[in-house]
Amino acid sequence: MLQAMLLAAIVAAPLGSAALFLPARRRARGAGAWPATRRFVLTVIGTVLLAVAVAGILRLIGASQHNLVAGAAGVAFASLVWMPVTRRWSARAHMCWASSVFLFVVYLVYALEWTFHSDLGPASTAGGLLLWVLEVFAAALSCAYLWEICDALGTEHWRRRITPTTRFAVPDSELPMISLHVPAHNEPPAMVIDTLRSLLRLDYPRYEVILIDDNTDDEKLWRPVEAWCERHGVKFAHLENWPGYKSGALNYALRKLTAPDAELIGVVDSDYQLDPGFLRRCAPAFADPWIGFVQAPQDYRDWKQARYYRRLYFSYKYFFAVSQPSRNEHDGAIFAGTMGLIRRVALDELGGWDEWCITEDAELSLRLLRAGWHGLHLDQTWGRGIMPLTFEALKGQRYRWCFGGIQILRMHWRSLLPGRRGPHNHLSAGQRWAYLAGAAQWYGDLLGLLFLIFLLAGAFNLATGGGQLFRKLTVFLVSAVPVLVLLGLVRAVALLRRGTGASWRDALGAFFIWQSTSLVVARASVLALFAKKAAFLRTPKTSEQTRWWEALRANWAESTLALFGFAGIAGALTRADQFSGPLLAALLLFPTLGMAAAPFNSWAARRAALPAWLRERRTTEYRRDRRTFAAGMATGGAVAVLGVAIAAIALLFTGGHHPVQTPNLVGPAQGSATTSPAPSHSATPKPKPTPTRSSPSASPTSPTPTPSATSTSSPTPTPTVSPSTSATGTPTPSPTATASHSSP
Repeated sequence: MLQAMLLAAIVAAPLGSAALFLPARRRARGAGAWPATRRFVLTVIGTVLLAVAVAGILRLIGASQHNLVAGAAGVAFASLVWMPVTRRWSARAHMCWASSVFLFVVYLVYALEWTFHSDLGPASTAGGLLLWVLEVFAAALSCAYLWEICDALGTEHWRRRITPTTRFAVPDSELPMISLHVPAHNEPPAMVIDTLRSLLRLDYPRYEVILIDDNTDDEKLWRPVEAWCERHGVKFAHLENWPGYKSGALNYALRKLTAPDAELIGVVDSDYQLDPGFLRRCAPAFADPWIGFVQAPQDYRDWKQARYYRRLYFSYKYFFAVSQPSRNEHDGAIFAGTMGLIRRVALDELGGWDEWCITEDAELSLRLLRAGWHGLHLDQTWGRGIMPLTFEALKGQRYRWCFGGIQILRMHWRSLLPGRRGPHNHLSAGQRWAYLAGAAQWYGDLLGLLFLIFLLAGAFNLATGGGQLFRKLTVFLVSAVPVLVLLGLVRAVALLRRGTGASWRDALGAFFIWQSTSLVVARASVLALFAKKAAFLRTPKTSEQTRWWEALRANWAESTLALFGFAGIAGALTRADQFSGPLLAALLLFPTLGMAAAPFNSWAARRAALPAWLRERRTTEYRRDRRTFAAGMATGGAVAVLGVAIAAIALLFTGGHHPVQTPNLVGPAQGSATTSPAPSHSATPKPKPTPTRSSPSASPTSPTPTPSATSTSSPTPTPTVSPSTSATGTPTPSPTATASHSSP
């Protein structure tokens, strides 16, 4: 019966997911008794139709009557269980969530049962259990990313969403005094001055502007800005050898330069151009005395002229178009480090910005929510900055966001565990989930890397005439993994297109930009668990005349893994006469292309056409992150994680005394026997028995990838995912779990 349930889940998940992305008429009203009744009725109808479709396909493959009923009933039960939780979603979002979670659960149960009953031997069973534990974590990240997708696309009744039509009625006489803080480090003076000009043009009655130059080491960069500020009444401070990086500079401005009557603190990055209505739109939200911060979307300019920058733009836009509205609905939005306002009394209460965390913005918003304040995300864009102009700078940014996200998880994980609200922790269940899932989705890229190692080991095993690993991991390829990989890819790309307005081509390119940074994100996710202080990634110096071989050198680790991946594909195809060979090659293709995209994107970024002033900034971008990072224990932690993967592979290669019982889903579903014939024990010597291969079961494997890290959650994803995912510290999604991740 378990095999029939797994077959039913493999059929139901793609059907349920496809429904979510079909065009639908927007509902004008989602609240009230009639919309709730309509959603319930449509969900029941959808459940019945999905169960009937599953039953029909099971009948086509000859499933017994008992197993046919069990499979269809399992799909229906999984849908009914989730109805109370998803009552504000459309029927299509509910079906996508319920059917996918059903696949995850049944698959994990079946994989565990098969691991214990397939004569793997003690060592290989231990290796299989290690692999199964990784799959459980991957499934959890996948669910986190999938929840974000369904919540963003399926919610019909938004309770907290602030759209351009939402009005705040506050007279000018009641608008609070605002102090805008602009931190700058090694920035071109002309760009910083343009930002200050846009701030002085804001349509607001009472505000001040403060420019804090944070340890710029070239006097020619900050002196012109200082002179301009003196002429235009802007407060200016140049800090030398000042600790705390951006947090330290913001704390200096807060404590030394801010006007005593300022009630709100705004943070604006030094490359942003603001629309005049920014403060008039955001400040009235603080009429609610418990609003601690308001965040407008980060947005970008000068991205339409080159294909690489278009795709990069859409990869950023995902977080503020999809992730933030979903998080905001549960009061779990994050402060993103620019284009946001914070209540000064709340900031003072918490002791200002924490200088130990390199994503101080997201960390502050968590502390504000934990203290009982609330946050709001506004849908409308009010300012546009500049994206990283080189791929190496993008990798450094993603590294910081991931490292900071894991730092937050390390410091605040106890606050994020399920539990009651108390005087020292006011976080609701929804807020805890938003921050816990957002931080954990960064690990989708690490899981994707570990699974790539398993696939490469399987390719080597197959090409050298072994097959031991394949027979032990067949279940991961025969049943759910191809479905999950495909679902993750389609969900991530389709969500990018629908959530950001990207074309299919640009959405796919944005997805592979997420994937091409997965190695550096995996590195940061491990180092952040062990490093004792803030860590930064040194990026190589680049020039306007970068050649393709320099792009390979700047991304040598990704290029090496891509070469291994292509070699693994070639090795798998040497066994094209077996079903396992082409299947392994197909599964290796996706992560291999993700690694190969790193040098390709590096080369494309350097060749992309830019205005003259942006070309100058691109050639000096490496200067903005020249800090070193703590090693020691961090390096040891990375070695330990890699050692676990190698140990699991070694255990799985260990031979056993009995043939491995390969899985056979269709036979048991039809009511036939599930075991292979016992080996003969005649006195005549015979060759050592080879494990039975039931087509198409003899195949290599990869543990379950997640749609989310690589997230996007992760999407992640993951949309992983991977997700994904920003100064927000949230990953953008990816099919291997992400998830942003998050996210800018």
